[in-house]
Amino acid sequence: MTAFLRLRTLLLAVLAAFAFVRPAAAVDYTDIWWNPGESGWGVNFIQATDFIFATFFIYGENQQPTWVTAQLTRGSSNVWTGPLYYTTGSFYGAAWNPNQQTTAQVGTATFVPTDSATGQLTYVVGTVTVVKTITRQTLKPFFAGGQYAGAVQLVYSGCANNGTSTYWTQLTVTQRPNGSMRFAWLAYDANGNPFTFAMDGASAQQGVLYRLPNATYTFDGNTLSADMSQIRVTTQGIEGTWFSNFGQGCTESGYFSLLWVQP
Repeated sequence: MTAFLRLRTLLLAVLAAFAFVRPAAAVDYTDIWWNPGESGWGVNFIQATDFIFATFFIYGENQQPTWVTAQLTRGSSNVWTGPLYYTTGSFYGAAWNPNQQTTAQVGTATFVPTDSATGQLTYVVGTVTVVKTITRQTLKPFFAGGQYAGAVQLVYSGCANNGTSTYWTQLTVTQRPNGSMRFAWLAYDANGNPFTFAMDGASAQQGVLYRLPNATYTFDGNTLSADMSQIRVTTQGIEGTWFSNFGQGCTESGYFSLLWVQP
């Protein structure tokens, strides 16, 4: 273990593009969110840095669709809050008439994430307060298998050699029919010497994200567990993060962003 940690802390950044690896606090909440016990109700989040535009599909006292939106800004402790608006407009079958458009603030909304895929949403419409536990809504599986090339960043805390290492890596992702996934990494040390490590386990899809909550993490003759999360397949490649406890207070947080090489 000590030799492995020493090797990792000596890794050299070899690509200027590594600066674009996601920092620890960067969670993108853009997705469709819902409460699985209330099919037909939901909210869409579109995030731009520290701002979320939310559109709700909810119903009024007459059980007819009601159009409300919210503009949420991230505050302290990652709490998102802002005004809630009720809007009206022209009949969809007619030409748009700007004079028929109205916007009025009718309350507020607050989103408190529990993690990257769940949270609590509170919204006030007039005198009515609604509190819901929400999660990302999964539409269909995403294909993640293939070969990638890019960067991995490791952050150590509570270890004999704390710090951050960034290095070039090649990644092969195997996505099995039973839902399990394997991430096999080929990386290079400061002298250009290759070394490998891998994570393997059952995957869970959460909206547009995958997670391996208890992956088997093998490296340098050691076997530990890792929680892989925020795994997102993009049009350009794949990105995500993991966390592993090495024991005695020593932890590793990993962040990766890689481009498709071969699907």
